Amino acid sequence: MPVKLATSIKELDLSGLKLPVIAIYDHPKDYPEYYVARVFDTDRPTDTIILKDTLAAVQEDIRDNTNMIFFNRGADDDKCIVGAWM
Repeated sequence: MPVKLATSIKELDLSGLKLPVIAIYDHPKDYPEYYVARVFDTDRPTDTIILKDTLAAVQEDIRDNTNMIFFNRGADDDKCIVGAWM
């Protein structure tokens, strides 16, 4: 699936998603130089991501531009997952 790269959550229209979830990754294998915010619809990944240089930049963008709440990763989640905004 081709990737849609956004620079901010403000650019995205999440209204068509049943339950938007934004998972935050700490330098995953496919983007080892960045923190990545991947947009999911419930548990299904969409084609949209946001790349940032720091975790603070990702968290600030989502916190300041949505009404979502952040949840830390679960014990069974991949180690590169920081958590998810819901």
